[in-house]
Amino acid sequence: MTESPALPATPPARLVLPRLFAIQFLSWSGMFCLWIYALPVIAGDVLHAVPDTAGYQNALVVLSMCFALYGLLGIGMSFLVPRALARWGAGPVHGAALLIGAGGLVALGAIASPAGLVAAFVAIGIGWGSLSSVPYAVAGAAAPQGRGAHTMRLFGLSTVLPQIATTLFLALVAPAWIGHAVHRVMFVGGAAMACAGLLSIGWRKYLPVAVEDW
Repeated sequence: MTESPALPATPPARLVLPRLFAIQFLSWSGMFCLWIYALPVIAGDVLHAVPDTAGYQNALVVLSMCFALYGLLGIGMSFLVPRALARWGAGPVHGAALLIGAGGLVALGAIASPAGLVAAFVAIGIGWGSLSSVPYAVAGAAAPQGRGAHTMRLFGLSTVLPQIATTLFLALVAPAWIGHAVHRVMFVGGAAMACAGLLSIGWRKYLPVAVEDW
């Protein structure tokens, strides 16, 4: 049986958390691009429907099914990730999942027919499954003894700040570039999540977490 690689000693939280925060910021920015613009992208660019029509109402149903799909995949990932962490480490596993999720976001912005939706949201679900679990395990493992609750409260900002930044960007900066081509937002989200994935892969020693921390 192949032995799991030894995990590096846990560095101080001051080294772990800023790097992890950067990964989180970029990852969540990608997800907020999805949540804000998924409906107009699916309705307009994939189903070619216009508001106040039956086709647009159908787009709402399709969107709900797509979101349910990636949510279910995220739950399934929570059972698979611990074994992957034990074998390859949190950095490579999380990074690979984010790169797959980024591919799903880019694919959603590029497809023009419903046939590609399942593949796009399967990829997004893989990224979401890791994003919603691995960083919190890492932050918890890196928290100084007796400072776990304080550390997690601060770490919660890695979700709030990307929401503010992404919303402001899409409201104030993006319209001049996007215009009516709202699918371009998915490319922005995919690029942000891909950067997060590359940072995660390159920072294995700063993302230590053992299976018992899961």
